[in-house]
Amino acid sequence: MVTNVKTAKASQSAKGRRYLGSEIVFNVILTVFVILCVVPVIHVVALSMSERNAVLAGQVTLWPKGWDFNAYRSVFFDASMQRSMIFSIILTVVYTVMAMVCSILVAYPLSRSYLPGKKFLMVLILIPMYFTGGTIPNYLWIKDLHLIDSPWSLVLPILTSTYNIIIMRNFFSSISGSLEESAKLDGCNDFQVLFRIILPLSTASLATVGLFYAVSRWNSYADVRYYINNQNYFTLQMKLYQVVFNATDTSVAMVEGGANAVLPDTIRSAAIVFSTVPILIVYPFLQKYFVQGVMIGAVKE
Repeated sequence: MVTNVKTAKASQSAKGRRYLGSEIVFNVILTVFVILCVVPVIHVVALSMSERNAVLAGQVTLWPKGWDFNAYRSVFFDASMQRSMIFSIILTVVYTVMAMVCSILVAYPLSRSYLPGKKFLMVLILIPMYFTGGTIPNYLWIKDLHLIDSPWSLVLPILTSTYNIIIMRNFFSSISGSLEESAKLDGCNDFQVLFRIILPLSTASLATVGLFYAVSRWNSYADVRYYINNQNYFTLQMKLYQVVFNATDTSVAMVEGGANAVLPDTIRSAAIVFSTVPILIVYPFLQKYFVQGVMIGAVKE
C-alpha cells in the first residue's frame, strides 16, 4: 500500500515537472513572438519622433533621438490626411453597423433547430468562404452595378463574413432554448425574442464580431485602389499606402525645404502611427469580451 502511494506521488510529481517544463517552453516561444511583433512597432514610433540628422545617421533604434515632432505636424495638419481620417471613421462605423445587422439576421435563424433547410442554407453560405470569383469578376460586377467611384463599393461587396456568421450562430446556439420557449409563451414573436432575449445575452459575441468587422474595414485599402478614383473617397489606409510606397508622393504637405526638410522615412513612420491610433483607442474597451466571444463561438457546434 505504501509502495502504491509512493508510486502515485512520484507519477504526479513527474507530470507536474512535465507540465511546468511545457509551460516554460510555451512562455518562451510566446515571448519571442511578442518581441518580434512589438519591436518593429517601437522602432517606427521612435523613428517618427526623431530629428533629421539622427535618422540620416541611422542612430535610431528603439528610442527617439532628438525628439522632433515636425512629421506629426505635417501629417496632422495636412488637409487630405484629415479628410481621409474623417471619411475612414464614417465608413468604418457605417459598414460595421450594417454588417452587424446583416450577420445577426443571418446567424439567428441558422442557430434555430426548427429552421427548414438549415443544413442546405449553411452549405450555400460556406461556399463563398472557400471559392471566390476573383478580382476581375468582382470589378466587372461592381462596374455593372454603377458603383465605381461610389463609397458603397467599399461596403456592399463585403457586407457579411462567413466566419463571423459562424461565430455568431454558434454563440446563439449556446443560449438555452427554454428562454425562447418561455418568451413565446408570453406572446413574443421571433424578432422580440431576438432583440429582448438573445442579443442582450450575446454581448461578448457581438463585441468580438463588431471588432472583427471594424478592423477589417479600417485596414483595407485594396478595394479602394480597385474601385475608387475620386481622392475625396480615399481612406486613411489608401493615403498611408501612397505615403509608404510612393517616395515621390507630395500629396502631404511635408517638405519644408533645405536643411529643415522632414525626411520621407520620418513621414512614413508618423503616418503609420497616425493610422494605427484609432484602433488602439477602441480595442481596450472591447478586449474583455474578445477572448470569451471567440472561444464560445469556436467550440460550440
